[in-house]
Amino acid sequence: MNCKWIYVFILFIRIGDTADDEGNEIANHKAWEFLDTFDCGFNFADRIIGGLNAAPKQFPWITRLGFSTREEKELDWMCGGALLSDRHVITAAHCVVTSIEAKLVTIRMGEYDTRTNPDCQLNKCAPPVQDRGIKTIISHPNFNKPAFHNDIAVIVLDEPVEMNDYVIPICLPREEQLRQYLELGEKLMVAGWGKMNMTTDERAKILQYVTVPVLKLEMCNTFGKRFTLAESEICAGAQENKDACGGDSGGPLMKVFDTPDGPKSFLVGVVSFGPTICGIRKPGVYTSIKFFLIWILDNLI
Repeated sequence: MNCKWIYVFILFIRIGDTADDEGNEIANHKAWEFLDTFDCGFNFADRIIGGLNAAPKQFPWITRLGFSTREEKELDWMCGGALLSDRHVITAAHCVVTSIEAKLVTIRMGEYDTRTNPDCQLNKCAPPVQDRGIKTIISHPNFNKPAFHNDIAVIVLDEPVEMNDYVIPICLPREEQLRQYLELGEKLMVAGWGKMNMTTDERAKILQYVTVPVLKLEMCNTFGKRFTLAESEICAGAQENKDACGGDSGGPLMKVFDTPDGPKSFLVGVVSFGPTICGIRKPGVYTSIKFFLIWILDNLI
């Protein structure tokens, strides 16, 4: 047999073995025992640019990240995140970088309308929002190596949150979801309280959501000559006037999968970055959960 083909055959076996090993490591990870103690991914719902008002309880895993700044007396809610358990939040690594100008100090759960606490509709009120301090911030060790890549972090809260219909974790994908992960053109969902206007700093008062289509990776190779999207990222969007924007960073990119318990929302990405002007026909970049799943699970136990 030709030596070249022997080498290719051996390489194929090694790649296959590596994929199987990683699949087994994910399926048998100890963190699932901890996550299985929570019901995840359900919503009990009866501007993102071009977005729609969410319904109360539609995205009960959405969190807000509050920063203390030198300029503002009140907290500035500059990023989002998603609840993974009663004490873990996932967000973008660039959201947790501490600077002199802004320091992350608070995580808020159970928010819907930022003007009211508690939120009430039709004489029915939600429980008050739950604010928690930060015990630990775990940024991916390769964040920004190279620049703009590996943009993911896990935050450990100083106290567990109380679960209710308005505060529920989102699901992490398992073997079944990973096999049918993402397809080009399918619509995913993003939510947050980011900018609603392309020309001002006005942020949403009511939680917004929008759907964005999955695109080829090369569609996002437009953020500088040296930037190339990695397989550990998702390119999505490019619909005029529909986009994640400033203040949505770190928030969840979501997909609904059918499960034996019914449809559930799963976390498939984290909002990383996009064009300077939101809502133009230029896609955004999302950190892919699939490629960081073992790292995430390792940091939940």
